[in-house]
Amino acid sequence: MSTILSGAAREGELEAIIARTALKYDLLPYTSNPFPQTQPARLGAVARLFGLNPKPLAKSRVLELGSAAGGNIIPLAAQYPDAEFVGVDLSRTQVAAGRARITRLGLTNTVIHCKSFTELTDDDGKFDYIICHGVYSWVPAQVRDAILAICRRHLADEGVAMISYNVLPGWRMMQALRDAFLLYVPDHNDSHQRVAQARSLLTILKEYSPDTGAYKQILSGWADRLANLPDDYIAHEFLEEINDPCTFKQFVDNAARHDLAFLGEADLPSMVLDNQPVETANKIREITGNQIIGSEQMLDILNGRTFRQTLLVRTELGAKINRNITNESVGQLHVITAGDITVTRTEKGGEAVDGFGRKLSSEHNAVIDAIEKLADRKAASASFDDLLDETVSEADKALVQETMLRLGLSGMCTFLSEPVRAAIAPSKTPVATLLARMDAQTGETATTSLRHERIGFDALGQFVLPLLDGTRDLATIAELVVAAAKLGRLNFEMNGESVTDP
Repeated sequence: MSTILSGAAREGELEAIIARTALKYDLLPYTSNPFPQTQPARLGAVARLFGLNPKPLAKSRVLELGSAAGGNIIPLAAQYPDAEFVGVDLSRTQVAAGRARITRLGLTNTVIHCKSFTELTDDDGKFDYIICHGVYSWVPAQVRDAILAICRRHLADEGVAMISYNVLPGWRMMQALRDAFLLYVPDHNDSHQRVAQARSLLTILKEYSPDTGAYKQILSGWADRLANLPDDYIAHEFLEEINDPCTFKQFVDNAARHDLAFLGEADLPSMVLDNQPVETANKIREITGNQIIGSEQMLDILNGRTFRQTLLVRTELGAKINRNITNESVGQLHVITAGDITVTRTEKGGEAVDGFGRKLSSEHNAVIDAIEKLADRKAASASFDDLLDETVSEADKALVQETMLRLGLSGMCTFLSEPVRAAIAPSKTPVATLLARMDAQTGETATTSLRHERIGFDALGQFVLPLLDGTRDLATIAELVVAAAKLGRLNFEMNGESVTDP
């Protein structure tokens, strides 16, 4: 005998699931961090490379679904005072923390609402960028549809939405751990106890599984990886009531039912077939007829990808997408290194190598000069003109453009639609951002850089950052550090022994 739930009953069950999930996030909040690949300037750059014209971030409206304590949008609001940022989250604990931080910073261009996504109405208006990171796979199907419906209803005509989600078939390898946790760990509200039990099970799985094949390798590999990850990640990734991964094609098909078209991935290099081994790239082109959806799905199958950050636009805008990226399209963007780049000069040009071992060689001095200039800018971005000398020929300009495109598509640098105006070197009276100074002053151990990256700091950083307001030179700052050490506010050690000499 089966029972068919009425519409009201189904809605009541959905609300109960949402309420239980919200309670667990209140009891063990996710660490609210910036997510660099959700930075709208990155999303806008991908859209521009593909021939679209999204609104400049500096004047845009941004909506984040599942904003937690605003760790992703508050730094953006501080950096772009003429833009507007709206967050929505159900966790009262995290929303309260985010609102308190907004008040401390004196921000008037951002707000975080404590409500369900389904409560958004037409009165909330249109947004140039919509971000939904770490939510889609962890909510019921009705809410997943609501997320896509919100993107359709609230995206501006040239708007870009980014939704992240767990991806099949790669996530199947992690499903064994989740299944084990859900069988072994009782479902109750003490999230810390549940995580402790899950960590205990990790040790058992690794040490006592008698299997000698692939299953044991998967268990051991993920056990090692998860052992170093924080409690909030394990709780919400593996112990939540819902974690429903899907294939890329299923996601795109569901988006299409809501009149949304696939634009690309926030991780642009992941889309570039030429970043794969030659044989792999050729076989994918052969199997899929070089069609974008088929190629992306085959990449997931071959690489075992477990997570995507997919960009969507309104269906009518999809017809304007041009995936034939040209050298000229780089000229309107800004570039920033993905990490430290080392340039080595040779008799015939030189070679650039980044921290991941990726290389780019050139026999043209103008190209090597441009890469050196980019590397020297460290945390700051560069426009195309920043990388050129006035004496560079038109032919060399074209080569530099081609090189910047290759750097971006390979992952050695990142494209942005807006500049990152960080200092290339400290001034005589150094200045840290207001955000960094306030975070340190309130006892935080991390802040967000102008690159929209999390930067951790120790007790010395906590003390020094609030001093970097542009009114003190380095000598004065050093004197204040010494004075703090004498008073016992700071402690310095060398070779395991306390240092007392000023």
